Amino acid sequence: MRRPFQRGAAQDAEPDGSPGVSSGQLEIADLENNPADPVHAQALATALGVRAALDGEFRVLLEEWWQHAQTGSGSEVHNSISGGTQNGPVLQGRDFSSLTFNMTRDTDR
Repeated sequence: MRRPFQRGAAQDAEPDGSPGVSSGQLEIADLENNPADPVHAQALATALGVRAALDGEFRVLLEEWWQHAQTGSGSEVHNSISGGTQNGPVLQGRDFSSLTFNMTRDTDR
């Protein structure tokens, strides 16, 4: 994204009167400010798609980034429990947050 756009920065119009092409930097800044807003995500996707269609080198770099992001996403989870008895809750999964366990201890055993 930060590499200069070969056709120039975002503009209102090109010299021939055609619409200007966004570099995508404004869209990514908007999405960083409000990452849950699907409108900003769609605007960035559109800007990247248009830029990739017009700039072959950018398209190749974007595709390489996408492949790397897919393989490095950490989407695979491997859980195992072995050896002994677990005396409490056991969770298996990925990306847990804000969990609370309220447990009482049975001392009669």
